[in-house]
Amino acid sequence: MSHLTPTPEPLDADHKKDDYARTRVPATVKRGPASILSVLTGIVTAFFFLFLGGIFYENYGSTATWIGTTVGFILTTTLSWITCYFASKEGLTAELMTRGCGFGAMGGLLTTLIYGTTFVILSATEAQILASNIALIWDLPNIVWYVFVSAIFIPLVWGGIGQISKLLSWSIVIYLPLIVWAIWIAWHAPDSGSTMTAPEFSLANLPGILAIIGTLSAMVGLNPLESADYNRFISHKSYVRSSFITVILPFIFMFFVAIPLGMFFAKMTGSSNPGVYLVSLLGLLLGVTLSWVSQIRINLTNIHLGSIAFASISGQFGAYQLGRRFWTIMVSIAVVLLMVGDVLGNLTTFLEWNGIFLLAWVGCLIADLLIVRGLLKIVSGPIEYRSSHLYSCNPVGVVALLVATAIGSFVWLFYGESMLRSLAGYIAFGIALVVHVLMAVLTKGKYYTLPSPRSL
Repeated sequence: MSHLTPTPEPLDADHKKDDYARTRVPATVKRGPASILSVLTGIVTAFFFLFLGGIFYENYGSTATWIGTTVGFILTTTLSWITCYFASKEGLTAELMTRGCGFGAMGGLLTTLIYGTTFVILSATEAQILASNIALIWDLPNIVWYVFVSAIFIPLVWGGIGQISKLLSWSIVIYLPLIVWAIWIAWHAPDSGSTMTAPEFSLANLPGILAIIGTLSAMVGLNPLESADYNRFISHKSYVRSSFITVILPFIFMFFVAIPLGMFFAKMTGSSNPGVYLVSLLGLLLGVTLSWVSQIRINLTNIHLGSIAFASISGQFGAYQLGRRFWTIMVSIAVVLLMVGDVLGNLTTFLEWNGIFLLAWVGCLIADLLIVRGLLKIVSGPIEYRSSHLYSCNPVGVVALLVATAIGSFVWLFYGESMLRSLAGYIAFGIALVVHVLMAVLTKGKYYTLPSPRSL
């Protein structure tokens, strides 16, 4: 028996400061849907979606883009609605649910680590765009702007979800007039010199639709987890009613406003890069202002979710004092280092593989929540997330995740430019779902919770 004194659990005030990254969200601090909507629309206004729309239009044409993004919307919304339903019911982050959904106390660390790393890399990408953008006005050494654009987020996310919600609500007042003004200028300047000719849709373009769906796989995999982390603050009694605002509406904005808007700008300006055409349309000062407002909005959520993920990991090792605010600083330092290494120029490969991993993870969660617990009832009761009540490693989720990720990665690596390669993430999702259920049936659910709690 260990004679070590367990590290004391954090007090409720510490949990609140950490936005309940390590425990259930109490009913007393649940929030209204408008607050969650303001946070999630901060994601939608990122230049990333304008860029996607432009690239899709340029390479595949408008009809193929509409079809591909509609499929992406249906998949993302369906998976997100399910994960958010249970996040609201349990009051748990996606990472905490994962522990009790077939992964175990330490088995869930892999998913949490890559989840947190994903947001660090996304944060660095958006920050590097900000740095290059402000350099257009004031040319200083790159490292100066790298440190600056990273450091400004520390005070902005220090207060947690409440502060972030307010910042996003106020910043939309600046964002909307500027983007509407850019649309008006582009609409009334048809002779702006655009020579872009998008491909016409035909049956021969079906591989293009699959390519779009494949490109969206990282979004289809990430958004159910990301949305769950915010919808856990929604009261479960009102979830079905609130879900139109907190789940469906943000994805309507994402797939049917932001991405088509990128197509529009690409058609009217001949460029798919919003950092270029918005400066051209609005002028240097207003173009840079819009860029900064847009990228700051998305990076508030990136850095916030990254810090929550790493706070959850440190709590697994008893380091409760290393809370969300500590990890906000660490994430900001990592962002600077990644920018120095030109993360923006080396992003594509990571995101392509990341979609495979994330969809495999979501497949495990959906399998556990709907089939293992719902249909087969192999496991019952609230989802257990406390390390002291869980086996260190539950083979159900761990095996399913590793097998699915390995097969999906094999398809991605060795099937060249084939249509099958475009579907690698979705193949990983299906395999994860099937293997997870099979493992739960074979093990009869005995590795989900310990017979009696252990001391940490």
